[in-house]
Amino acid sequence: MRSRTESGFSLIEVMITSFILAVGLLGIVALQGIAKKSLADTDKQIQASFLARTALEELRADTRWLTAYSSAAQNTIITDILTNAASSASLNNMALCRNITGLGSGSGTVTFAVSWQIQNAASSSGAVNGAACGQAISNRRQVVLTSLISEAI
Repeated sequence: MRSRTESGFSLIEVMITSFILAVGLLGIVALQGIAKKSLADTDKQIQASFLARTALEELRADTRWLTAYSSAAQNTIITDILTNAASSASLNNMALCRNITGLGSGSGTVTFAVSWQIQNAASSSGAVNGAACGQAISNRRQVVLTSLISEAI
């Protein structure tokens, strides 16, 4: 009888290699979903940060609210100044709240919080204006900005 050398792969080797390749590819596909969710959250963070900075800059640019004679007049002026920022927040499914303390001394500490719903979570509302602005909210993420604003000299 003649002896011949066989070359190539056996069926078992091909099946094991195919299984390892399939597990690796499924892992890569699962990572794409996680990356997509992370990208969406990062996009919301960037939008929220931009909205909070815009609102803060609008209050810095127009300081007539610092010299208003009553808190009702101050709230009216502040609401008027922040109209564009509030409408931008609602268009992006975000909530913008503010808390301003230390008024009457020609300066004020301003806190802005922009919050948004966590993806695939039960619905909850954003913080309201006042002392609760910037506090943690369940099922929502937020960006909080705090600054001191004083009158121009």
